[in-house]
Amino acid sequence: MKTPTLKIENLKLGFKGFSGTNAVLHGISLHIAKGEKVALVGESGSGKSVTARIVLGLLQEQKNAKITGGLEFESRNLNAMTARQRKALRGTDMSMIFQDPTSSLNPVYTIEVQFHEVLKRARPDLKRAEARALALQALADVAINEPERVLDSYAFQLSGGMNQRVMIAMALANNPALLLADEPGTALDVTVQAQTLKLMGELVEKHHTSVLFISHNLGVVREFADRVYVIYKGNIVEQGKTETLFDNPRHPYTRALLSAVPRITGGGIPDIDDDPAHFSAPLIAHEGFSEKELLA
Repeated sequence: MKTPTLKIENLKLGFKGFSGTNAVLHGISLHIAKGEKVALVGESGSGKSVTARIVLGLLQEQKNAKITGGLEFESRNLNAMTARQRKALRGTDMSMIFQDPTSSLNPVYTIEVQFHEVLKRARPDLKRAEARALALQALADVAINEPERVLDSYAFQLSGGMNQRVMIAMALANNPALLLADEPGTALDVTVQAQTLKLMGELVEKHHTSVLFISHNLGVVREFADRVYVIYKGNIVEQGKTETLFDNPRHPYTRALLSAVPRITGGGIPDIDDDPAHFSAPLIAHEGFSEKELLA
């Protein structure tokens, strides 16, 4: 197998408290090939967002966080990097789209000022006129019809859908190798969400960007992702190609997630073995290989 863009091996996370260390991740492993769109799905609190934040280096400097396990980005050992080196990767080689686009943008600066700061991460000597031209093109790429008006606006003057497109444009402006998308459509209505994610999918395919797509919306995941990892209480319990996993879920927790999706056809929720003890069963690899064999 070719060297993956991102490789996580036996990642564990715990937060130190007064009564000891509270474990959050219990040894998760995943990989993302170049240009591949991989989804990490699970209920709230299962460990999806903290995984992305560890990859981005946002938890490593937190004193009460205990992190162990292997982290490789394009064959570079993220654990061996200094805080300064990890910071240099953010916004250039890897970027992130957070859940709420409006609150992720600074309300006291125009979109242009914030866009300029993003572009300067990769090109420190970039002039304002050049940055504006690049920003206008990036906004046009996400189907914003009036990019000049948007650049001169503040986040609170734009709709949620417009702010989300701005965030996608910013995240992809420096052509990162890895995009971490943390439930990017959560704050949007269904129609705008579908349009926005379709645009994002087209852009990452155009630039061959690898994506870790975090979501609990299984309908969106089925349309967007090439492969899916299912996480439950800090454990990866099942993984496989998207269509295979949706058509033939083998782990009780995966079946529980899928059965919770509302269906127009009715028929009720199918019977499943919902014993919590069974939810923590070992990883299931649909392709017939274990995660270790897949990474060999």
